[in-house]
Amino acid sequence: MEKLVQVAQLFDTYGSLLNDKQRDVINCYYNEDLSLNEIAQNNNKSKQAISDMIQRSVDKLFEFENELSLLKKRSLLREDLSLLRELIESSNKEAIDKIDEMINKI
Repeated sequence: MEKLVQVAQLFDTYGSLLNDKQRDVINCYYNEDLSLNEIAQNNNKSKQAISDMIQRSVDKLFEFENELSLLKKRSLLREDLSLLRELIESSNKEAIDKIDEMINKI
C-alpha cells in the first residue's frame, strides 16, 4: 500500500516528465486500476511489454525524485509552515525571532 501511495505522489509530481505512452500506462494501472491484461489489450501489446513499461516508468519516477527531491522538499516545507503557524499562534518575542530565522532560511 505504501508503494502505491508513493508512486501516486511521484506520478502527480513528475508525471509530466514521462512520455505520453508511459504516462498513459501508469495512469491506467495506478489511477484507473486496470489490469495488465486490460492495458495490454487496449494498447495492442503483450502483458509482459506493459509490465516492463510500468516498471521502467516507475523506476524513472523514483530517479526523478532522487535527483530533484521535490517531494522531500515539499514535505520539509510543510513541516516548517506548520511550525510557523504554531509560532504565530503563540506570538511572543522568542516565537517572532524563530519566525525570522525560518523566513531567512527560505
